[in-house]
Amino acid sequence: MAALFLQPTTTRAATGPEYVPGLSFGKLDKLPQISSLAIGKNDSLIVAAGNKVFIYDPTQEQSVRSFDPGFDTITAVAAEKDTIYVFSRKTEEKEFVSNGRKFKTQVPLAALCKKFTWDGAPLGDVDLKDLKDVINAKVLDGKIYVSDFGGTHQVRVFDEKTGNSLKSIGKDLRLCCGLLDFAVDPKTGEVLIGNMGAFSLERYSAQSGLIKFAFGKRGTAVEDFQGCCNPVSASVLPDGNLVVVEKDPSRVKIYNPHGKFLFAFTDLQALTKGCNRVSVAVDSKGRVYLGVNNAEHFVLQYVPKP
Repeated sequence: MAALFLQPTTTRAATGPEYVPGLSFGKLDKLPQISSLAIGKNDSLIVAAGNKVFIYDPTQEQSVRSFDPGFDTITAVAAEKDTIYVFSRKTEEKEFVSNGRKFKTQVPLAALCKKFTWDGAPLGDVDLKDLKDVINAKVLDGKIYVSDFGGTHQVRVFDEKTGNSLKSIGKDLRLCCGLLDFAVDPKTGEVLIGNMGAFSLERYSAQSGLIKFAFGKRGTAVEDFQGCCNPVSASVLPDGNLVVVEKDPSRVKIYNPHGKFLFAFTDLQALTKGCNRVSVAVDSKGRVYLGVNNAEHFVLQYVPKP
């Protein structure tokens, strides 16, 4: 079946940087469902898919290696320097009654985190205190940032060495579909969260954890956010501009740090169907990686146009 391409009616505004499709990672590895992306040592791409971690050279479409961290399912992956952090959850089956009918489901009991060397050797566990689940994670300057969808519905920050909770970020977030994604600005430590039900991207102070500003509104114009609830994810480019991703219907756009629309990716494949996550990562050269969970599972690369 031919790939679906989505063409926005307008792709440029002012002097926005142009991006063009690059390589596709993971098709040769026949990846299962992609849960998370991260950038590691020497701008290597780290992909969590199913119960394995795959490492890619940004110039090669097949993984250079992979390892099994010992989890049934990986919920998130993150990296800092030579260390890879892999997250999962401990669950138990519980029975519920709804409309007179009984059903059973797995309920998270505790978030799990293991550390590994760049070569996949175990470095021990991190006990994230009073945290039941992790669905997204970042590590920066000795702090672990996680999405706590099952508990506080906020982004929580933990000390990497002790596992102690440091702060919670995000207020009155309107979330859906078990999704809560975020980005951390590596230069400022500020946190950007997609407030999906409010159709906005919010920036929070690194010091106070309070919101600094937000941008976006619901609409079909290319600078707006559409669908049932968007944006679903975001990341920060080396120049400070923002990559912002919408799920179904798929759109990826670049805004300046203050929310001015600059550019929309063209010839973009449908990244996912329905209300599902789209993982995004950006490396030091400004290359953008998008996790595709559609008919196939792979990572789509966009590169700055020369």
